[in-house]
Amino acid sequence: MYYQIIIQLSMNEKQIEILEAAEVLFSTKGFDGTSVRDIAKAANVNVAMISYYFGSKDKLLETLFEDRISGFKMKTDAIYNKNISSFERLEILIDTYIKAMNTNAGLYQILAVEGTIKKRLLISPAFTDLKKFNLEVIGNVINKGIEEGVFNKNSNPILIHATMMGTFMNFQMNRSFLQHVLEFHTEEEYLSYIENELTDHIHKTIKALLTYEE
Repeated sequence: MYYQIIIQLSMNEKQIEILEAAEVLFSTKGFDGTSVRDIAKAANVNVAMISYYFGSKDKLLETLFEDRISGFKMKTDAIYNKNISSFERLEILIDTYIKAMNTNAGLYQILAVEGTIKKRLLISPAFTDLKKFNLEVIGNVINKGIEEGVFNKNSNPILIHATMMGTFMNFQMNRSFLQHVLEFHTEEEYLSYIENELTDHIHKTIKALLTYEE
């Protein structure tokens, strides 16, 4: 199973089991295609318990999103290492970013399908802060490379971020089709492809964009 479970200290075991079941169902059947009864059955609890803890299916989705959001935040210790080159820093950034997204593939699948409908998820303070943080990290890496004279001075962190995010999201939104085309029979094969071949492709694309001479 590719879903990352982040346990908050304020949640009890049953709440965590409900969130885990909801994440699997929302990402495979969709929000509207999943009933509270489906979640209760998967979590081995009664419907009343879900209402007691979360109030509604909408609130359950919001809680799931808030609980998982910290897993999307890039770890910066290696990225900000002063003893590496700008290209090494860029490679670490891309690896870290794709790994974080791939680890949280279940939630990204929900966002890909439900994000346009449940817009409050995309404009929530938690998600806004996350995007600002990750964009700042990307900007710092690019600006450092510009200062060192190895990246194009017109490089745009927003467009670089969009390229990484858009490429990854394409593989989430077209998962079934691409698994068929690539002849993969398991989730593990698909996730491995993302972390290896797709990540290598993103490395080459971003590097080309940052070093392209107009």
